Amino acid sequence: MTTSSPTHSIDLETNVLLQEIADRNIYRMLESRIFLAFIDQRLMQFRLNYYYDIMDIVLNARDIAVKKIESGEKVLNFQPWFSRICFNVIRNLSHKTKAEESAKNKLKNKSYLTDAREYLIPVYTTEPNMKFLGKAWKGLNEKERTILWLREIEEFSWSEVAEKLVIKRLEVDGDHKKLEDRVRQKGNRALKKLQKHFGITK
Repeated sequence: MTTSSPTHSIDLETNVLLQEIADRNIYRMLESRIFLAFIDQRLMQFRLNYYYDIMDIVLNARDIAVKKIESGEKVLNFQPWFSRICFNVIRNLSHKTKAEESAKNKLKNKSYLTDAREYLIPVYTTEPNMKFLGKAWKGLNEKERTILWLREIEEFSWSEVAEKLVIKRLEVDGDHKKLEDRVRQKGNRALKKLQKHFGITK
């Protein structure tokens, strides 16, 4: 049987107290129209209002704020401090979304999206559907996302994709031809999952 040291117990109690203080401050800010307008305006400024809402930003920023407080960062004025964290969250999400948009554009231009059903492309590329694509992407497992990213975005050969999966420990090294065939099959299945969300079938 193990027991917690007094110091460990105090640390846990302190962390819980700090989280409660942060949550109370954040709750008060959520009652402020000025703060809500600030987040809303920043989302529109970075064109993220199709993808995220105010609570997405606040919850993300809350996790960051708690970690900063627990690490010993002193906060003299919570509201502007937390507002800056929210702004940084929005800015980082903007960078991420731009990268996903670039990936989406590369996928859009692939030959499998320019078949007889190319009328689907305009619908596929609207801003609301970028959020839909993000959800579909999250529905893939890590290996599937890695395969598609390496193959379709980085444009590696199937042989190179297989090698990189081994390096990332997502595949076991072995007969290279069998490994390459297996990775190709998994990649094609993953691609069909994405295409299915937009009614694109082969």
